[in-house]
Amino acid sequence: MRDVEAQLIHDMQNSALVLREAAAQLHENRATLPPGVIARLTEMMARRSGMLVKLLDDLATSNLSGRGELNLSLQHVALTDICDALLTERQSTTESQISVDVAYDAVAVADPVRLTQVLDNLVTNALRYGGPNVHVSAVRAGAHVRLCVSDDGPGVPRHLQDTLFDAYVHGASSQRHGGSGLGLASVRHLCEVMHGTVAYDDTHGSRFTATLPAVPVPSRSLGIDVASVGHSAVLWDEQDSFADSVVSYVAHGLAAGEAVLVAATNDHHELLAARLEDMDIDVTAATATGQYLCLDAEALGAKLQLAGHIDSGLFESLIGVRVEQAARRWRRLRAYGEIVDVFWHAGDTQLAMELEACWNTLRARAPFPLLCSYERAPGVSTGAICDCHDLVLSA
Repeated sequence: MRDVEAQLIHDMQNSALVLREAAAQLHENRATLPPGVIARLTEMMARRSGMLVKLLDDLATSNLSGRGELNLSLQHVALTDICDALLTERQSTTESQISVDVAYDAVAVADPVRLTQVLDNLVTNALRYGGPNVHVSAVRAGAHVRLCVSDDGPGVPRHLQDTLFDAYVHGASSQRHGGSGLGLASVRHLCEVMHGTVAYDDTHGSRFTATLPAVPVPSRSLGIDVASVGHSAVLWDEQDSFADSVVSYVAHGLAAGEAVLVAATNDHHELLAARLEDMDIDVTAATATGQYLCLDAEALGAKLQLAGHIDSGLFESLIGVRVEQAARRWRRLRAYGEIVDVFWHAGDTQLAMELEACWNTLRARAPFPLLCSYERAPGVSTGAICDCHDLVLSA
């Protein structure tokens, strides 16, 4: 390992020295240098600085991934945007032919910066070690998006394929081109933290395929999204009308690439999951990626009470922590909660309102949309509910 690190340091120092010498020549002799020499020096500086940045990016990604400190901002990402922006830039700096074929519905739940880094590494590999024709494609396949980078080169030697995505794996050509041995390891780490995978095959030329979660696409119209209001509540009488309102709110969030935290009773979790599946939203896949977060409303309701009141410290440790964890990985999140209804339905109006106050305190610190629900009780005033929400709907 020390030998590899020493080689990385040597490579970075070498690029830095070349940059320094070229910059010194331009600074000291620009007035007398022929145009051809100036062009050669500036091209060298651009190429060497690109190599240095790539080495540092790979090293930083490997280091952060190893410590579990890689920051993410998961969101709705159209692969057309990522591919067009990067490949337009790349095509102007290479003689190789780069073709792009990205489906309009290839929309992933990913971090756009990290996904660009994945694509950049794969395209860099293809341009360095592959044939003259590089092809980038992306398609949606069920609950996933597949991003492929292929070329018509000789491919990866058989003896390296099993360790291809390990850190510091070098082939002979990689060393000649100044590769860090971290590029493909970074690709693997980045795909994994975005709940995806990456694989290589040479059955049809040399091809790398990154598979990422796709943004859920509801199969029917969802109507108005009340998340824009802020803190809303729905009052309901029938299960069907309740489910329609909440499912619309949840599906809007999933389709927008947001994390959705749902604190519901077990019966309602089953009802919501069934309704979402009926809309062709893969709840199991969304749960596996952490986009759909389920909490047990009844169990939480029992744990939040202390001496006849809602304990704010318990709220923070049981709910606030989960919200903040999601906020560190997702660009946006929304929450649905019916713990308040557990208290309301039992006649504990005071506990319900104390819990609403805890939610509002949390939202003041880290704003996010929140929908609560209450089953109507005959003869019970809903004035207190209206007072602590921005909007109250009837379902």
